[in-house]
Amino acid sequence: MKNNAKISIRSMRDNDENDIIELVADGGFYEKNGSWYIFYEEKEEMGMQNCSVMIKVTDEKTVVTRKGDFYSKMVYKVGSADEFIYNTPYGAMTMVLKTHKNNYCFNENGGELELEYSIRFQNEQSKNTLTVSVYNC
Repeated sequence: MKNNAKISIRSMRDNDENDIIELVADGGFYEKNGSWYIFYEEKEEMGMQNCSVMIKVTDEKTVVTRKGDFYSKMVYKVGSADEFIYNTPYGAMTMVLKTHKNNYCFNENGGELELEYSIRFQNEQSKNTLTVSVYNC
C-alpha cells in the first residue's frame, strides 16, 4: 500500500462547534472488490501518536480499525449497536456505538465519508459526527 492521498478528518461531539478536532494526514486510498479503503497514521495533536488507522467502507457498513498504542475496531452500521473494547496504554474500556448515519461518495479521485453516531461509556453518552475527506494525489 502506498501513500497516495491527503486525508482530512473532522470530528465534532454533541453538535458543539467548540468541541471539534480537525487534522490532515498523508495516507492511502483505494478500491478493492467493491469496498473502499482509507489508511493513515494518527498524529500527536489527537493524542494518539504511534497508531495506524484503516477504514473499510462498504454499502452495508464502515469499519474503523486502529492499531498501535491504542487499539479498537469500531463497526458503524445504521440501526445497529456495536459493543467494542477500546484498548489504551492506560487500560481497556468497553463502549457501545450506535450508528445513525453512514453516507459516502467515492470515486478514483477521492470523496467523502460522513458518520453520525452515539457512543456510550459507563453512564456518559455523546452524539458525534465524523467526516473523512479524501483527496487522491
